[in-house]
Amino acid sequence: MKLRKLLVGLVALLGAFALVACGAKTGTADFQLITEGQMDICNHLEYQGDKITLLETTTTILYSAMEVNSKEEAKEVMEAQNIGAWDGIEGVDHKVEYQDDRIVEVTSIDLAKADLDVLGELMPIESANGEKVEYLSFKMTKENFKKRGVKEVKDGQFKELE
Repeated sequence: MKLRKLLVGLVALLGAFALVACGAKTGTADFQLITEGQMDICNHLEYQGDKITLLETTTTILYSAMEVNSKEEAKEVMEAQNIGAWDGIEGVDHKVEYQDDRIVEVTSIDLAKADLDVLGELMPIESANGEKVEYLSFKMTKENFKKRGVKEVKDGQFKELE
């Protein structure tokens, strides 16, 4: 009887080690929404299990789509839309580059460091049941992207904005 309890305990312990060793699946995924002659939004996601750990978005908007003619005018439009709201948030790296004919905005969010409540003030974050969000779900994000016409990109083969 004692031997059986010892064996059951040992099997349970080995099972726990196996679960920890296997862990959740990690991966990356890329998505793109492009409107020719206007804008391009590229998203790179890193995830573990269903939990997104890193979200990097590169948004390119042509000045013609913004109905402006220069870097200065584009900067005024972006500042009026509170583009600087991302600056200074823990876990967020945000850069904006005003080029000759377009703006390129890169926002990288390390979700291990960022506060989801703060992020929720700047971008739509919602749960399936309306409760407080504990993490960003890869599955839900992928489904939402698909509903909005965002295409999954394989092997980093993003289309170029023309």
